[in-house]
Amino acid sequence: MPDSDGVLTTMSGTTDCPPGRFFILRHGETVFNLTHRLQSNTIHTPLTRLGCEQALQMGAALKQGLGLAPKVTLHVSDTGRALQTLALICEELGLDWFAARRTMDLKEIDMGSWCLRSYADVEAEFGPIRLPDHLLRPAPDGENYVTIAARLRRWLRFVGNEGGDHIVVMHGISSRVLRGIMAGYPVHPEFGAPVAPSLVQGSIALVADGAEQVFHGSTQGTEHA
Repeated sequence: MPDSDGVLTTMSGTTDCPPGRFFILRHGETVFNLTHRLQSNTIHTPLTRLGCEQALQMGAALKQGLGLAPKVTLHVSDTGRALQTLALICEELGLDWFAARRTMDLKEIDMGSWCLRSYADVEAEFGPIRLPDHLLRPAPDGENYVTIAARLRRWLRFVGNEGGDHIVVMHGISSRVLRGIMAGYPVHPEFGAPVAPSLVQGSIALVADGAEQVFHGSTQGTEHA
């Protein structure tokens, strides 16, 4: 059942949402999150104990809502932290982890040469990169939000009109852009792509028919990536 947060408001009215229900998950906390470092999409950043617990809780919430061994299509960012999160969720749901569709289209924002550095070190050199609404200022040699939206729209075209239920395990910022596209949130005035509200790690947003609600977790995001 959805949490008491209820339906998140959409404003633009323009959506790109395939048929079906999409349970969009943020991976659990990682050792990089814990130590306030910018993660990379190319090395494995393992989950902390809390991150593992968050993954198991998401699996339990999905099992309560969908039942054991539900008929779903699994999609996952081809990054270590997302794959590890999905493994724990699959254990809870009785699903085959190997059946998941792995893709880098669902990866997190690429922060270029800032990856693997601490937020404090980067900000001491370049100024603030963590914005009040839990977004990140793109790195000069990294990926921008328009590029993120383009690869996520490519992924949506790949999904096509399959319908049914989909479980999507990905990241903080990239999931906000995906939810923004699918649920019709307005284009961010600075970054040029639709961006949904932040959710805490270990949260699940349910998007269907161009609208979304919080299925598990809350709208008080704290960490990036």
